[in-house]
Amino acid sequence: MTTLYTGSIKTTGRKMGYIRHAEFNDSIEINTRHLLTALDGDTVSFEVTGKNRDGQTEGKVVEVLKRDKDQFVGQIKEVFDRDKKKKVVKFVADQRGFWPEAKILNAQKYHKLDGKKILIKLDSWESPKHDPEFTIIDVLGKAGDHETEMRAVVLDRGLMLGFPAEVEEEAAKIKLDAPHIFEEELKVRRDMRDRLMFTIDPFDAKDFDDALSIKKLDNGNYEIGIHIADPSFFVRPGSKLDDEAVKRATSIYLVDRTIPMLPEILSNELCSLNPNEEKLTFSSVFEMDTQGNVHDRWFGRTVTISDRRFSYEEAQAVLDEESGDHLADLQVMSEMARHMQKRKLKNGAISFESTEVKFKLDERMFPIGVEEKHRLWTMEMIEEFMLLANREVSKFVSLNVDGTESKRPFIYRIHDKPKPEKIIAAVGLLNKLGFEVDADEAGKISSHEINRILDAHRGEDIETFISMTILRSMRKAEYSTKNIGHFGLSFDYYSHFTSPIRRYPDMIAHRYLQRYLDGENVSQDETNLIQELANHSSEMEKKAVDAERASVKFKYVELFSTMIGEELEGMVTGVAKFGIFVEDTKTKGEGMLNVRNMGGDFYKYDQKTMSLKGTSSGSEYKIGDKIRVKVKDVNIEDRKIDFELASNS
Repeated sequence: MTTLYTGSIKTTGRKMGYIRHAEFNDSIEINTRHLLTALDGDTVSFEVTGKNRDGQTEGKVVEVLKRDKDQFVGQIKEVFDRDKKKKVVKFVADQRGFWPEAKILNAQKYHKLDGKKILIKLDSWESPKHDPEFTIIDVLGKAGDHETEMRAVVLDRGLMLGFPAEVEEEAAKIKLDAPHIFEEELKVRRDMRDRLMFTIDPFDAKDFDDALSIKKLDNGNYEIGIHIADPSFFVRPGSKLDDEAVKRATSIYLVDRTIPMLPEILSNELCSLNPNEEKLTFSSVFEMDTQGNVHDRWFGRTVTISDRRFSYEEAQAVLDEESGDHLADLQVMSEMARHMQKRKLKNGAISFESTEVKFKLDERMFPIGVEEKHRLWTMEMIEEFMLLANREVSKFVSLNVDGTESKRPFIYRIHDKPKPEKIIAAVGLLNKLGFEVDADEAGKISSHEINRILDAHRGEDIETFISMTILRSMRKAEYSTKNIGHFGLSFDYYSHFTSPIRRYPDMIAHRYLQRYLDGENVSQDETNLIQELANHSSEMEKKAVDAERASVKFKYVELFSTMIGEELEGMVTGVAKFGIFVEDTKTKGEGMLNVRNMGGDFYKYDQKTMSLKGTSSGSEYKIGDKIRVKVKDVNIEDRKIDFELASNS
């Protein structure tokens, strides 16, 4: 009997498919004739048919179980068809994995589509013997224009832009009824408006999910309140607002805008913890000593008011200069956070530090520069208190008073241990580059060893590469009802609770925490629903991150289009037979230095040292090397930056 497996397929423009499955070490290759109607990202059932002459595992798609999406962005262009060996007019998708010939049924209704991006919708495709049928549903604008490209990166990933009118209307009605709702809720919620409370966020933040309060107790300890916006109170299951929030599952952060999960009338106004405005909140309240130890805890719905809005920079200045609003309280919180952070790292939490950048855009949204986002201590301080709330909420739901497992269904943020084969590959790469890593032959590595490697090269040029190498060996964090802990944070219990304005899983956590506080039980059918929502939220998170990265990549290509002929200093971040990848030290933009543009020498790739060596010059290029290059060319449409060796490299 043939064994069938289920997995997500990745396809290429060359009409090939690849599936990764937990039961197989390598990816399963799907030949063109065995793809059926599977498109990139679809969930399929497949069988394994054997191995090809190169030892690659092969298989074939048996059935397409679920479409990843049914809308695609691209252009109608004249291109050379390799099979027909001539130029043809066809739909060329932005998504490189799009492989079929698209039959667009209503193309004749549109005129002058040259150079414009369009959004098409799959109407039907039942058999691989026939081309799939599509309909144009929108003309996004001229390819290369900022607004066109920003819309494209969102829509091409099956994500949404504006809100339907009925959703906006429902949100407006809620805000209209808010004063009456507030008065009623004041009767049943814990009133914490007398506490000193403030928010600390980025200077350009518009929605404020969380606020901190502090009150000194008679016994010398402190009451620390972590107060979270309460959109789950307003957004009820079955409403149009909730249906829309489920579809989106997360807010999206592009280089020039935020696409919120909830309408702005809720996210920026009614639910946001704006200063000097009374708000409905869901709070985690802890009795803590100055060492950051928790002595008691309380969870519940509250009424609060933020007395002060700090930016991270403003709060940092108060601490650094030892002068300013709420200095003593900030100092107490800072001391607590430092102790919590030390314990977290001692317990094995991995301390990754990545460089984040922000584009400077002119009035046309064209990039005129890049500035590095500096990580301040106040960012880490707030992070420690958010981690505290997330962890303690998760523990409260998961454990009975006597410490035994409660078996109550909940949504967890989990992070599995790395796959051994991924660790073996990462360790092999780092060893080749001269970095000693303590991992056994079975691919097991401790979080403490990962931290040792990162700490040993903290602040060095190579730090980012080492971090990325290790990060790529890690599994991605995701949402699940099955708690396996969080490897990266070294937490046994962890859930997302502190950002319900921008993450749907946090709203789920709020709802079920309240039900458990009310003494309710949750049925198996509801548990299954939570898992479905967890799976969906994990997928939508990946798509949102992909869209965010695509918007950044577009801006980098635009920026480098103004730098043709300029020389810059970079670092080699990757080596292949065809050339090397170089990251500009200043902007952190990455481009390709092809062997054809490396001074006319003939270069050989050395697998053992992962380097390119020139046969005539003896020049050698390997990961981590500093190098001077010149910006040779930029292809905005393909998002490519090409370098050539600088004369004095």
